[in-house]
Amino acid sequence: MAYLKARGKSPCSIRVNCRSEFVNETLMKYSSTQGIVLQMTALYSPSQNGVAKRMNCTLVELACTILAASKLPEFLWELAIEHIAYVRNFVFTHAQLDMTPYQAWHGIKPDVSHLCEFGTPVWILQQGPNICHKMLPKSERRAYVSYNNGSKAIKYYNAAMRNIPTSRNFKFLNRDTLPPPDEIEIDPPSQGESSLSEGEREGADTWSEQSIS
Repeated sequence: MAYLKARGKSPCSIRVNCRSEFVNETLMKYSSTQGIVLQMTALYSPSQNGVAKRMNCTLVELACTILAASKLPEFLWELAIEHIAYVRNFVFTHAQLDMTPYQAWHGIKPDVSHLCEFGTPVWILQQGPNICHKMLPKSERRAYVSYNNGSKAIKYYNAAMRNIPTSRNFKFLNRDTLPPPDEIEIDPPSQGESSLSEGEREGADTWSEQSIS
């Protein structure tokens, strides 16, 4: 509620399950003073809250899929669901075909240039008092798992320590865009550059044979 009010939005109704942990005297009193209508669903009737139930199932299934595809451990399921929910706010839905949820909430079109696949390799700059020797690599390869809201940083998985640090100094490298070695061509000599003549080439071959013998 505080999140909505801080952004100038006021909810008109709340749909909750008809259980004591959701419907109690505190909630009833708060909703009556704020003019919020409580929509209570019947017990053991998930069909009355179908949109939220289906979305929860969708998030769980997608989280299992990206964890299996990225070959990351199971305990990262919470970050996987957070990543999926973040991405789904940037795509169109059946409820609003002309705008995304992000655009409907903020009033501007989203920028999707920063989106990245869950588990993508990312290079993290080593910082702090325990950095390696100067002649060793300055960065380490890690797996991206989420964005850190508000700090323009990312969260990555450190398999050696089995933790989720945060870093602002990172770099994504897409190796798929690099050409394979057999596709690299040598440019012909430009104007003003002379290539070896046939006589010079024979002389070079003779010199190499003598040096080998």
